[in-house]
Amino acid sequence: MANRFANKYQFGTETTNGTAVAADTLIVGPEINAVEPDRQPKFHDDSLGVRGRSSRVSFGNYLWNHTLSIPDGYFQILPALFSMLLKGEVSPSEQTADQDDYLWTHNPALTGSNALDSVTLELGDDTQAYEAEYVMAERLRMSGQISQSRDYSPVSLEADLFGRQLTATAFTGAIAVPTVNPIDAKLSRIYIDALFANAGTTEKTNLLRSWDLEIIGGAHPKFTGSANKYYDTHGQSYVEVMLTLMFERNANADTEWDTFRLGTEQAIRLQVDSGVAIGTGDNHTLTLDMWGAYEYVRPIDSEDRGNNIDAVLFRAMYDGTDGDLFDCAVTTNVAAI
Repeated sequence: MANRFANKYQFGTETTNGTAVAADTLIVGPEINAVEPDRQPKFHDDSLGVRGRSSRVSFGNYLWNHTLSIPDGYFQILPALFSMLLKGEVSPSEQTADQDDYLWTHNPALTGSNALDSVTLELGDDTQAYEAEYVMAERLRMSGQISQSRDYSPVSLEADLFGRQLTATAFTGAIAVPTVNPIDAKLSRIYIDALFANAGTTEKTNLLRSWDLEIIGGAHPKFTGSANKYYDTHGQSYVEVMLTLMFERNANADTEWDTFRLGTEQAIRLQVDSGVAIGTGDNHTLTLDMWGAYEYVRPIDSEDRGNNIDAVLFRAMYDGTDGDLFDCAVTTNVAAI
């Protein structure tokens, strides 16, 4: 009998893309709803002289796609996700000597290589574990809804992954459950500035009600002729970022309506501070800077207990002045992925 309590994910970062490694990190709190197959059968239509349409089946390329869903996101998993999505081979910098407050900077290069990292992912239950190698992220969605009561306000994480193939295996054993620090949407702060170089200068208070960030990093598998049915390498296309916001309708929100109507480009910083220091060093912090313009601002989109709420969609664009589009930084107590 398969037990739900036995479900788990764990991973190890590959030294060479596609060369499987043993897992060394347990992912805390994800949901496993289904393990998708890595191959699609082809039932061939044949003229057989009988009322049966097909008498043979075969498989094409091997490719595994999966959505990793973590309802209660935490800071310690972010460096791994951003390394597979935006920029890999990042060496974090300890901010305070001997305090393990490591700053990870995943600012994607817009013209050169981003050396994306890949992982070997193990998942399954006590009936069977499976392993996929050369796993990367195509898309990451982060969502935070600020509770209007004393309820907790989690930031959920949803990563669309792809990997070479799925192989039956046994879980790597003796991996400790890590201590993690949750990302709390209530501690989200928004800054809006006229220059990307000044991102994070001007905070807009009493404004942010919820946010939903979608990042497409451009990573994709590349199939070429070889001795294997799985992909041999990967590519990276455009980086695309969309930020959906819900604003408390007030003077600050009305200013953003005017900005939308003028088509003004600007910098937005979304920052989530844990409020918890790492040792005696910096706090666990997520900082997201983007340059772009509003795709829409919709006043009086909804209401909450008699108060009007505006809906906003911000699209990241290339800033020719600073040569940037999107910057991403995480401070947490993870020294390596």
